[in-house]
Amino acid sequence: MKTDKPIWEIGAFLAVFNAPLYPAAAESQGKVLPVPFVIYRGERLRVGEDGIIKAMAVDKPRFKIDLSLGAAFNANSDDAKVREGMPDLDFIFEVGPEVSIMLSNTDASETWLNLQFRKVFSSDFSRIDDRGYIFQPEISYQGKQLFSDNDSFKFTFAPLFATNKTHQYFYQVDEKYSTTERPAYDAKGGYLGSELVLVNRFKVRHDISIFVSSKLGFYKGASNVDSPLFKKDFNYALGVGFKWTLYQSN
Repeated sequence: MKTDKPIWEIGAFLAVFNAPLYPAAAESQGKVLPVPFVIYRGERLRVGEDGIIKAMAVDKPRFKIDLSLGAAFNANSDDAKVREGMPDLDFIFEVGPEVSIMLSNTDASETWLNLQFRKVFSSDFSRIDDRGYIFQPEISYQGKQLFSDNDSFKFTFAPLFATNKTHQYFYQVDEKYSTTERPAYDAKGGYLGSELVLVNRFKVRHDISIFVSSKLGFYKGASNVDSPLFKKDFNYALGVGFKWTLYQSN
């Protein structure tokens, strides 16, 4: 799929979304995120597009090795009835390599297999804690004109597998936090769930775009379905974003 994008873009981005407090949670939370943005599309470094940062170690027509980061917002445990009295969930960030193999390529679309392996950390901005590792093999399909002549979209499906520490952060119940309704539970690593994501970008004019995203989470058969903190086999997240480009290179 051919694109003609500037090397530099600078502007403002506003996002509003509603998402579960954690995977398989019963409750959701809303967030509003107004941020400035910088996008750089260099030959060996990509910033601000399809992730926070990508270092293009290898970039060939059908094969890429990237370094990418991911993040998730914090959550107040008092907002989830089942977690009342337990520690809050901190801001999560992830970093690791990604190997991408192109499966198909036309003038209108691209299909990639992305093999992602990331180190997971959590932080309340006074300390950083190790939360294990996530492996995420992903099928990504990118195309145009799904709903209109001025839109582009990205559709992904990915199962997630994580180590003990990652699962324990979401599903562990230590003895000191156990109650009659929330018995102690020792979480284990393995299958975390699967995610189906669709992101649409509608170009209103050359400097303004609107993004609509939806994510479905499927958790049936996950390693810790017996945890008292595991509440739903299925949940979803919705988001709307507004991007205003104030400057872009030729």
